[in-house]
Amino acid sequence: MEAEKKYFGGWFMWIVFLMIGAGIVFGGLRSVGMIGQTVVERKIFENSYQKSEADKMARVTYDSQLAILRARLGNHELYNGARIEIQAQIDSINILRRLK
Repeated sequence: MEAEKKYFGGWFMWIVFLMIGAGIVFGGLRSVGMIGQTVVERKIFENSYQKSEADKMARVTYDSQLAILRARLGNHELYNGARIEIQAQIDSINILRRLK
């Protein structure tokens, strides 16, 4: 009888830990929005005023950063390492602009 209790208790604890672990994982995924949203909710968010304004502000920010970096790149007194670094920053901002 005692062995049966230990066997049942072991399985019961594994099931409880599995349920708690699954709750933590799925709760975390839901809190970051990876699961649980319907297609309609996602479309409403993508078409919302806040998202469109945030995208516009991101584009304006990228454009201003590009203008500053291109002005710095126009300085003929820069050494070669700084030129390469500025060009890399310009390339990364261009990639971000394409993603928006």
